[in-house]
Amino acid sequence: MADITLLDPTSQGDTTEKFLAPRLDTFDGKVMGLLDITKNGSGIFLDRVEELIREQFDITEVIRVKKPTFARPAPIELLVDLAERTDFVIEGLAD
Repeated sequence: MADITLLDPTSQGDTTEKFLAPRLDTFDGKVMGLLDITKNGSGIFLDRVEELIREQFDITEVIRVKKPTFARPAPIELLVDLAERTDFVIEGLAD
């Protein structure tokens, strides 16, 4: 697979390289993180995502967190905590 460079259009001048996380073989036995960005409907969207994932996989636990506001990036502390407590994260966008 070729190297992929990801760029953040909201960047404030941070030019550090970003890399994709290694892919999981399965979600069975994993802890899923759901990041609600607090836009209208994102909670409803994530409810349905959780339902569909649980139907197909044996998820150990689901950890849901919300950003303080959709207008700004999630606080680093929130992202680090979520990354440390979960095996994968799905971010909910809606409107």
